[in-house]
Amino acid sequence: MTLNGYTLITEWKNSTSGQIARATKGGKTYFLKKYQTPVAPLNNGALDAKTFAHNKKQFEAFVDTRKRINKAIRSVAGPGGNIIIPSAEFIEGNQLVEASEFVEGVLDGDEMEGVLASLSTDVKKLLMQTAAGALFSVHKLGIIHSDLKLKNVLLVRNKTGNYVAKLVDFDSSYFVDEKPDEVIGTIDYYSPELGAYSDAEDDREELGKRLTDKSDIFSLGLIFHYYLCGSLPKPVSLTERLLKRQKKGKVIYCWVALNSGCELEISPDIKSPKFISLLRDMLSKNPDDRPAASDVLKRLKEDEPIIEEPWPEHSIILDKGRLSADRIVGLKKKISYGKQKYELLYNDGSKEVIDREEMLKRSYAKGTAPAGFGKPWAEHNIDFNIDRIRSRGFVSGEQATLAGIKGYNLYRADSKSTFFKLETLLAMNYAIKKSGTSGTSGTSGTSGKASTGSKGETGTVFDTPWPEHDIILDVDAIKSRGFVGVKKDTLSGIKGYRFTKSSGISQFMRVEMVINQKMARKK
Repeated sequence: MTLNGYTLITEWKNSTSGQIARATKGGKTYFLKKYQTPVAPLNNGALDAKTFAHNKKQFEAFVDTRKRINKAIRSVAGPGGNIIIPSAEFIEGNQLVEASEFVEGVLDGDEMEGVLASLSTDVKKLLMQTAAGALFSVHKLGIIHSDLKLKNVLLVRNKTGNYVAKLVDFDSSYFVDEKPDEVIGTIDYYSPELGAYSDAEDDREELGKRLTDKSDIFSLGLIFHYYLCGSLPKPVSLTERLLKRQKKGKVIYCWVALNSGCELEISPDIKSPKFISLLRDMLSKNPDDRPAASDVLKRLKEDEPIIEEPWPEHSIILDKGRLSADRIVGLKKKISYGKQKYELLYNDGSKEVIDREEMLKRSYAKGTAPAGFGKPWAEHNIDFNIDRIRSRGFVSGEQATLAGIKGYNLYRADSKSTFFKLETLLAMNYAIKKSGTSGTSGTSGTSGKASTGSKGETGTVFDTPWPEHDIILDVDAIKSRGFVGVKKDTLSGIKGYRFTKSSGISQFMRVEMVINQKMARKK
């Protein structure tokens, strides 16, 4: 038997929405689907003119929608791709027939469970990425699939023996802005909003407004759960009414459980925190809480969650043992309402955002270091060079005293501190003398006046060294480091040298450092 150039090689057999058969054309094999409803009315006098016109209009609208959806999806689907869409449509008698490429290697329901159980997590992740990517391409066109289920996300063994997922069966699909009067799906995979819409007798128009592409995301979440553990999520915390139904052997659908105020349990066989978190979000009762297909794809490609280091400005150190004890598997720095906070990911996929104070309150972190930079000692008459300090990995600082010497503790992000004397702080350029000052303890070796040393090119004095240091300054080496002058100076009772740059910034160095920097040599 030949239809529109397609030669049948199997008998027609009944399916959910009509009849299906295999056929060949031009040396290729095709899958044919013949729709049982709606059909074009026959002009045999059995219908009155009004009914005939109504049925004819209904059929024509159905055919027009099917053709427009197929044409749109064909723009993102091609032969051998991960979206299987009819390549042609034609009318046979009074019925619409669609012809799609026949996919070799499709696993049937009996095979699927065993094959999935044998696949590694990485292979399953690839299947999920393929399915999410295909759905993303469809959603970009403003089309809702509306009937995602295991049978419509084909598991295919290709010629190399690898497995891929292919999205098929767009019979129930519709454009977002052209929602039909009846939205059809498969009851096991209904989203909560589709289930409420299907059950309702009143307010269907309002309920219909909640049907968006996020309904597909819920159904895809159910499929992913099956991929990962071989079953759909288990409804828990059932109401008394649902418990009675369950005892009678009736199936409690996921959408029914959620709409009854119950919860869904992610199978304990799923160990990956990343997958658990993603499934939690995809299976949210509220459509607005579910990720878009693009976000699903992005999250599937991400690595497993990690515990990030805290915000440097918070100057805290994490207690990872405490985090683990509270089942926290991931911690991310997060900006929330313009403030630096932390997003906690628990091993059941739930998330929580808390601030620094709450981190400390729960003992998830210890605040051993100050936040920010305190004021320097007044008698030191300096300003911290914060940009320079941070460039060396320090995030905060405060006054400190060690062995009776006033100095400063500088802290790194892990709260480890290093003590710096004033002269070291100045030598490292971590602090700058306030203008018009020299030493803070003792007096300048030159009393602020130029000595008999040689003058530099800019007129800045290159002072003679302290006699007891028994050194010779290397002016060329000093200039090569950007200094334009040197004067004897005393800091905290230690005789040394103040080096000055053309910008006016000065730096105190002890004699040992001057020699180590090869800006002077022993006589």
